[in-house]
Order: sequence, then structure tokens, then C-alpha cells
Amino acid sequence: MPTTATESTFEEATLHRLQALGYRRQQGGEIERAFTTVVLEAPLRGYLSRRYRHLPPAAIEAAIGRISAPEGVNLDRRNRDFHRLLREGHTLRYEDNQGREQFEHLYYADFEHPEGNDFLAVNQFTVEGVNTRRPDILVFLNGLPIVLFELKSPWDEYADVAGAHNQVGHYTVDIPRLFEFNAFCVISDGNTTLHGAHAARFEWYAPWKSIDGERVEPNTTGSMKTLIEGLFPKQRLLSYVRHFILHEEENE
Repeated sequence: MPTTATESTFEEATLHRLQALGYRRQQGGEIERAFTTVVLEAPLRGYLSRRYRHLPPAAIEAAIGRISAPEGVNLDRRNRDFHRLLREGHTLRYEDNQGREQFEHLYYADFEHPEGNDFLAVNQFTVEGVNTRRPDILVFLNGLPIVLFELKSPWDEYADVAGAHNQVGHYTVDIPRLFEFNAFCVISDGNTTLHGAHAARFEWYAPWKSIDGERVEPNTTGSMKTLIEGLFPKQRLLSYVRHFILHEEENE
């Protein structure tokens, strides 16, 4: 093992795993945007324009505005609203080029045709909030930041997966806007790799145990290889986001 290995080495290896599954890759500093913005409008606009070619530009912009501003009195409610829109789509009222009122039920992800979506992995994406933070890796689905990776160096004896989970907790306080769109987080120190909801306690984070869905991998704590090859193939990630995220109702 090279003595110069760092957290950046682990980050780079993780990005390569995602690229091997067909994800685009970009450095956060290469993306022109306001640092308070977490939705990437260019890929979102590109997806909507390709799928709904008949919609006028004003309708596309209205659709972008709706998904970019989830509704709710707190973070949990806004996250629920986002996931409802992502899963179910919504009906958009707009005027066509002749000024006639029209309606279109549109979706922000193509769940039936994975290759019709834009999957992008971005490292070192700066976000300004209460404090400025820079998550290690974010996965964007059509410009929407649905997965956060927080990594700790496997070669640092003082950095561990619990520290990565603690860092996610700081992010939810400092840059809560990012988590309005979050489906789940991945935390890893290279030896233990876990995934879970951003608001979940550490004990509720769990390893992904199988690549093919049939055989359990021998590493009981899970590995980054198992998690990415088991959960991040495009069709499987879409299915997970669509069918396996639940918001509990409390006192209702």
C-alpha cells in the first residue's frame, strides 16, 4: 500500500467505481453556480427538454422552479414533498404557444428507461449555508442531489465511520438545503461502509450485503465495492428511490 495514500485516494477510487457504472463525473469547482444553490439546473433542464420536447420554455422553467423549492414547514416535510414529486410527478398547468391553457403530468426521473436520465458524481461540491461545507461526493439524478458520500481515510487511525456519520450531522445543521433533496447517505472509512437516511442515528445505518441480490458478500461490515456495485447500477438506484424510501407519520 502506498505510504502517500490519503482520503483523496479513497475518494478517487470511489469516483472510479461510479464511473464504471456509467456515471458522469465532474469536479465541484468546475460547476458555475451560486454556492447557495444545490440543484444543478443545466442537467435538469436538459432532461426535461429532451423528455417533454413539446413544452414551451416557460413551462420547463416552471417545472424546474417547482422541484427546486420543495414545500413544507421544516426539513422533513420538504424532503417528503420532494420525494413525492420525484416518485409520482405532478401536473403542470401552462400556456402553449397559442396562449391556450394546457396540462402536462410530468416526471423528474425516467424510472422505466435508466439511460434517459443524467447520473452525475461530483466531488468537493461547495455549499454555503449557516457555515460553508464541502461534502466529499454527491450523486445527482437529473441535477437533483439525491445521495451524499462522506468518506474518512482508511489510512488514518483516528478517522472512522462514526466520525463520517457525525460529519453528516454537522452538514444537516450547516447546509440543510442540501438535505431537502437527499434520498440517503453513504458513510465509510474504507473498512466499514454503511448507508442510511440523513436524519438516522448511527445504529440505523447498515451495510449493503449483496452485489447480485442473491449471495451475501463475506465481509459482514460491507465494503464500498459491494455497496456501489450492489446499489448504484442505474436501474437499481432508481428502483430504490422509487419504492424503498418511507416517511413515517407521527401524531397523525
